[in-house]
Amino acid sequence: MNNKLRFLVLFIPLVFLCWNCRALDNSERPFYRMTPREISRTISKIHKHTPNLSDRVIEVSAHFLGTPYHLGPLGEGSQGEFDQKPLISFSVVDCTTFVEETMALSLADNLAQATKILQRIRYKNGVISYQTRNHFPSVDWIPNNIAAGFIKDITSTVAGPDLEVASKWISKKKWYQEKKLSDIQGFPKMTPQEKKVLLDKLSEIGEEMPDEEASIPYLPIRDFADRLQNIPSGAIANLVRGDNPREPVLISHQVFIIQKEGETYVRHAAFDSVVKDVPALEYFARYENSKWPLLGINLDEVLSPSKIQSK
Repeated sequence: MNNKLRFLVLFIPLVFLCWNCRALDNSERPFYRMTPREISRTISKIHKHTPNLSDRVIEVSAHFLGTPYHLGPLGEGSQGEFDQKPLISFSVVDCTTFVEETMALSLADNLAQATKILQRIRYKNGVISYQTRNHFPSVDWIPNNIAAGFIKDITSTVAGPDLEVASKWISKKKWYQEKKLSDIQGFPKMTPQEKKVLLDKLSEIGEEMPDEEASIPYLPIRDFADRLQNIPSGAIANLVRGDNPREPVLISHQVFIIQKEGETYVRHAAFDSVVKDVPALEYFARYENSKWPLLGINLDEVLSPSKIQSK
């Protein structure tokens, strides 16, 4: 065998092996392009080399960059009564599921445990049902996750004397009554008549739900530029809007605030787009002339509850 042929025989397998090593390197790949096993392996590595929780939130959330947006991608799984979309999925996200899945993967070093934690974040007391899902950020998601120990409100620390409070009466009864057949999801073989039965049942459930007053502290948007450097990287920002009678919510969007390279960014699942980073001042400038006024942002720090730490 001549020298050139011997070189090719040795070189080609090496190239193939190196290519495969690169293909299996998940450090730059988004979760939506990974298998569950790869995701579990990746978050295990992140936990090993990133002991600080806030740093893990930043690194884990970066693996969602580029993930397509889809409103309401998760449900109660195959046993769900009204919504049988999967309990966990990384193929698409909306603003809240992006935040929730980032939190779960940042708190658990394997996918199985992260799935269990996700249910405790998404549902009051971890009880999986449509009724116990934290649908409303102001009266469900934030207070229930504070009570569970997953987040802490840090708005007053950042805002200082500029702190203000927004209030709104939330009518879950009206929200349930306005549900449509298209809201009964994950039942491909169900007839419209069968969906109507479930829709009527949802309306009946809503009848039992009293109105709740939401009261949310916020950093006024007019003071954001002066305070943005005080916001810890990895904090959750909830966008607090004016009390609009036509809108059933007080908080319209959930994002992460990311500090990097001396700049502040909003990392979020953008409606009809993908998860992306946008310079914070540029992002909030978009709301300047909004017909639904943006009052400011409520801020939460992600925590690791003692119940998780002891497991």
